[in-house]
Amino acid sequence: MKINNIDELKKLEIDDFTERLFQLHKSLLDEKRFSVNLYSVKLPDDRLVKDTAERLFKELKHHIYKEENILFPYLINLSRSSRNELPFEQPYFESVKNPIEILKSDHELIKDCVDKLKDFMKKSEVNSQHKISISEKLKNFLEDVERVIYLEDEILFPRAIQIEKSLLKK
Repeated sequence: MKINNIDELKKLEIDDFTERLFQLHKSLLDEKRFSVNLYSVKLPDDRLVKDTAERLFKELKHHIYKEENILFPYLINLSRSSRNELPFEQPYFESVKNPIEILKSDHELIKDCVDKLKDFMKKSEVNSQHKISISEKLKNFLEDVERVIYLEDEILFPRAIQIEKSLLKK
């Protein structure tokens, strides 16, 4: 799933926005796309590159699991509470800021891996059509990871904090 219009996403209610992120996560973790073997075997024979790719995929899977099982269900309820569809209940983690802090820390680890892989790709010789294809797929994958992090850090997380804050004032 491609991210076509960020301005359109900004207009969505937080539960609809979260649903879009579920779809983006599914796309990122798609077995055809998200495979350590696909990238690490076909990346340059540099052990550091392979280790970085494996670390990225591992961090990404763990991060998405935390978002989808801890934060996103709360955000959906938070959105419904803001529309008076559900009574507001404070989460067991006390405030949305707590998981967000952890998830932002995850984002930093993920971005570090993305940056390293981009550097490796710039330095490696891409001389065969097959390597160009793999390199392009990896480049697109890394760009999508960066877009999702942007959507979460710059749109989702601040809106979640704002909505929770307004509900706590009621």
